[in-house]
Amino acid sequence: MPLFKVLDECNCQSLTFVSDAASGLNALVALHNTRRGPAFGGIRTLSYQSQSAAVTDAVRLAQAMSYKAAVADLPAGGGKCVVIKTDNMDRPAAFRALGRAIEQFGGRYFTGLDVGTTHDDLVEIAKETKYVAKDLDFGKATARGVMAAIKAALKHRFGSESFEGRSVAVQGLGAVGAELVTMLSAEGAELFVADADQKLAAEVGEKMECEVVNAARILSQQVDVLAPCALGSIFTAQNADSLRCQVIAGSANNQLATPAAGEALRKAGITFVPDYVANAGALIKGVSEYAQGHEVGFDVVDRIHATTTMVLERAAREDKPTNEVADAIARERLA
Repeated sequence: MPLFKVLDECNCQSLTFVSDAASGLNALVALHNTRRGPAFGGIRTLSYQSQSAAVTDAVRLAQAMSYKAAVADLPAGGGKCVVIKTDNMDRPAAFRALGRAIEQFGGRYFTGLDVGTTHDDLVEIAKETKYVAKDLDFGKATARGVMAAIKAALKHRFGSESFEGRSVAVQGLGAVGAELVTMLSAEGAELFVADADQKLAAEVGEKMECEVVNAARILSQQVDVLAPCALGSIFTAQNADSLRCQVIAGSANNQLATPAAGEALRKAGITFVPDYVANAGALIKGVSEYAQGHEVGFDVVDRIHATTTMVLERAAREDKPTNEVADAIARERLA
């Protein structure tokens, strides 16, 4: 896809190419929108099939961050950094070089963790810039936000946010999924868990005394709530009817393979919390700490409960899919 066509389609404000020959760094920083405040968004470090694929990923992820910040009503915009992972990259030196590049934005871009990036990488970045959240517990903040979204969806669907007698399937047991399982267990939910790493799934199942399900079957598990916390593009217009849950709320990004999948979920009678509504916990905590200049408690992410309720109630009033309603709210606020 032509470069400027990608920018125009997502209404992206700028795209910066960052290169450092000495360390082997090749990276992109996309700033989607800074109208409401500085652009916030983590660093994704992946091997890409092509440079155009990396560009598309950076721009679309930056747009998603803008929408996430807008729907959460934060004084922030959206951005994203993509590091193109290669075998010859000197990782510590590359992330220090990236830190120098981020410093040059002068506070217009603030970054943190994303897929493929580690805390050690953020420590290297922090040697060169202050615009990085190296000490934020992204897993805990995100999981607490997903928990708030699930409770709001339960209240909307069943009239009560209690987990008594409720079953939840959690797909993906990384930093967010494992934390979410711990929180759900404490609330008394009946739990089913799965992960592509079968050893990890077995360990979590034994520790939390919950049932481990084959990763290929977790999406069709008959439960009240399905919490996708792994890969995206898992719900399609074709597989919506095969799902046996009543609520979907999880941390995975871009859960809908296409926007039409949202309408399919609505027609199937499933209450879907758009992913960027449910998974905004780390962003909310990061923006709050940046704005206030000091650490804030994890309870700041509980506002996701009210945001989720707003989206679900408006979708019900307008008889529209929740993903369309969340997008509309984001565009209204960005305008």
